[in-house]
Amino acid sequence: MRKTTLAFACAALCAALPVAPPAAAAPLKKVPAALNPAKAYLLVEYRLQANPFAGFPGSRKTMPLQGGLTFARYDAAAGDVRGLGRASANPLAAGQAQRELFSNKPLAKGDTTRLFLLEVDPGTWVVEGYANTAFSLGSYSFDLAPGTVTDLGVVEAERDWAEEQRRMTSGDVLLSAMAGPFAGHADMAPLRLTFRPRAAGDLPVPAGLPADRVRPVAFTPDSKFGDYLGGLVNRIEGVNARLRAEAAKAP
Repeated sequence: MRKTTLAFACAALCAALPVAPPAAAAPLKKVPAALNPAKAYLLVEYRLQANPFAGFPGSRKTMPLQGGLTFARYDAAAGDVRGLGRASANPLAAGQAQRELFSNKPLAKGDTTRLFLLEVDPGTWVVEGYANTAFSLGSYSFDLAPGTVTDLGVVEAERDWAEEQRRMTSGDVLLSAMAGPFAGHADMAPLRLTFRPRAAGDLPVPAGLPADRVRPVAFTPDSKFGDYLGGLVNRIEGVNARLRAEAAKAP
């Protein structure tokens, strides 16, 4: 009787445990000898943020790349990440990753930029987030064809400060250190992104990639979905940036 009870308990526990999702693909450290015709490839260059404390002796000019883009499979008709929320009836095939998390393994490095190459499954994807911010209020989706390299261009992340907020300066840091436990908390703001096509002065498309298979991205804006990442939430272009732009246009 005890053995039977134990067996049922183990079976119930195993059924309750979540199944581990497929492992995300690691960024490629070198250009493959040949493109996999069953896969799609993403090329993106990150522009590093300026270091607000660069005035301190020995400080670097740019901040290290500690977070980056998260991509998710997208159902444009349902308006959600595939297999979740409104798109729960459209799950992915077994073995396919639902999202690609950021992994800091660049293909090439510039003085102020980092170039990444990802191998993913073909289909429709969306920029789900960047670091601690999810763009569920409105993001960019795009289609990836098998055997092709889609160039997202150059992405730059900035804090989407509200009108009364700003980032800390070196002076703020010194005042905070002097105030000790009486110092106020630093403002927090979600991130917003700017994408632009690759241009002269940017890191070039790696020579090993077949030129006839590389194409610029075609973004579909205002792609919305549920917030599954936690953390802060924003529009990809920035809610506060949009409000300031609209206020500037007002008569």
